[in-house]
Amino acid sequence: MFFVFCGTANIFTGPTHIHATYSPIHGLRTSIICMKHWIYMNCLSTPDLTQTGVERPSSPARLPYTSEKHPKHTLEAINVLRKHRELCDVVLIVGQRKIFAHRVILSACSPYFHAMFTGELAESRQTEVTIRDIDENAMELLIDFCYMSTIVVEESNVQTLLPAACLLQLAEIQDVCCEFLKRQLDPSNCLGIRAFADTHACRDLLRIADKFTQHNFQDVSTHESDQEKSSYFNVTA
Repeated sequence: MFFVFCGTANIFTGPTHIHATYSPIHGLRTSIICMKHWIYMNCLSTPDLTQTGVERPSSPARLPYTSEKHPKHTLEAINVLRKHRELCDVVLIVGQRKIFAHRVILSACSPYFHAMFTGELAESRQTEVTIRDIDENAMELLIDFCYMSTIVVEESNVQTLLPAACLLQLAEIQDVCCEFLKRQLDPSNCLGIRAFADTHACRDLLRIADKFTQHNFQDVSTHESDQEKSSYFNVTA
């Protein structure tokens, strides 16, 4: 005997019921047809997987991707081009030094260079541009920063680096220089640092140097004459 899935006996429960009755041997064909119908109906009534905690992919399928490595690798590659003087479209002349660079990188990092290269100034059409009133070592450090995103501020360069950063309007480097000077505040140099901050309009550093001087007035008084003679942060406006 064969089970024919189209009779009256209910042997399954679910979205679609299957019934079975006994039939002659020709019922095999009927049972196959009914089974196909049952499979078809159950496929149509498959429950939404989102209700079972399994997220169904959106249609059409998409996989957004943002590379964290791309900006770093791109800048590194452009810096290699600069080191080899390839595709450079401007040469900065600072003192006795020539610095090869790409206008697009300088303009993207510095509002000063952006105004210079995208405006109607003569420098926008020159392949060699002379930059005055800036230390050549400081300028090279800042150009390196534009390409490599790293810089080292220290006692030996902060006095030239901060004015250069102010000129090029590199606010991030200005903040780093000021942070460095805050950490160096001492009764022996706070007046010099205060004058330096005032000269370059570093308001936060000026405020902190003032507060430090007031809180350490006795010690500062004993070092005042030494600070006037010292070359370190002996700033004249």
